[in-house]
Amino acid sequence: MRVLWRGLTLACPSCGGRGLFRRWGLFAIRERCPHCRLKFERMEGHWLGAVAVNTVVSATAVILTVVVAMLVWGTDVSRSLLLALAAPVGVVVPVLFDPVSRTLWTAIDALVRPPSPADFD
Repeated sequence: MRVLWRGLTLACPSCGGRGLFRRWGLFAIRERCPHCRLKFERMEGHWLGAVAVNTVVSATAVILTVVVAMLVWGTDVSRSLLLALAAPVGVVVPVLFDPVSRTLWTAIDALVRPPSPADFD
């Protein structure tokens, strides 16, 4: 659970260190942890998992927005209102969740494939 918590809080899954993203680019994750030197992209296509996590979370947020709107205004709510509520959620959530999805996916990857000493070079 500690490793997953680290992933959710933008920390390194191995050491819990912070500062994994470049100063002027929240979407630009460093190649290695600045503290323990763990390489994040340990295999080709590593970040596809982060994209999948982000897609699932974003789709869930959009669906929940539509469901809540239908609970509040009933099933005869207009499509334009649903679109006006769901579209911003569908744009904002993926952007804001991107850094979390990257560190969370790195944590999941570390649980499934524990880092070897070669991953810290």
